[in-house]
Amino acid sequence: MDIIQSFYYSSNKERQQELEYSLFQNLKKKFINNIHLFIEEKDYEIFCNSNFGKNENYKIKLIQLNHQPTYPELFDYCCNIDNTICCICNSDIEFEIDNDKILSNLYNEKEIYFISRHEYDMSCPQITKYQGSHDAFIFHSNTLKLNIENKYMKFINYIQNTSGIEALLTIFFIEQLNYKIFNPCLQVKLIHHHKSNIRLWTTNHKLPVGYSSSAPDIRQHGIHCKYMIYPCEL
Repeated sequence: MDIIQSFYYSSNKERQQELEYSLFQNLKKKFINNIHLFIEEKDYEIFCNSNFGKNENYKIKLIQLNHQPTYPELFDYCCNIDNTICCICNSDIEFEIDNDKILSNLYNEKEIYFISRHEYDMSCPQITKYQGSHDAFIFHSNTLKLNIENKYMKFINYIQNTSGIEALLTIFFIEQLNYKIFNPCLQVKLIHHHKSNIRLWTTNHKLPVGYSSSAPDIRQHGIHCKYMIYPCEL
């Protein structure tokens, strides 16, 4: 599996430690072949002079941008990685997979995993009380390339840390791409290293772009997604 994600430097020391710890842990996983990091130009030199940059981390592939990547940009990048299981995920996620056969099930299939997370203490409120939260999206690159070409993607044209983006991605994959979505979060475990609780979208005072629930809720902001991708065993 290849991970595709953003990396940035936080002004909060505790938050920065969480981001670096997550990256370090994933570099050690045998089932992770490469980690493609989208990094803004202002952070590129800092990264190159860090322990990650100085040491020979052959798994790390750096992509410089002058902005945070949007989901259309991330999907386009993945479509150019040939015949690979790709995972777009947040920067504070560590993976644990006991049997990576579950990843090979995605080859040449119009199926995608939207994974709910375990928290840093291994509690799992997003699993025991599912509310539509997903922090990783795993799929086969070639299959996505065949199906996403010429599709209208302005609907999902948001950066990764946009609150509620999972709801829009769910609608996009089901209604526009005709994908089946599964959430095998008990087999593909995401450990969310976010004890600091520093959130960019809260700092920027932006409202959610969507929400998931079985019925519309006037108390919620954004587009309603009726599809509930509950945790399951595959």
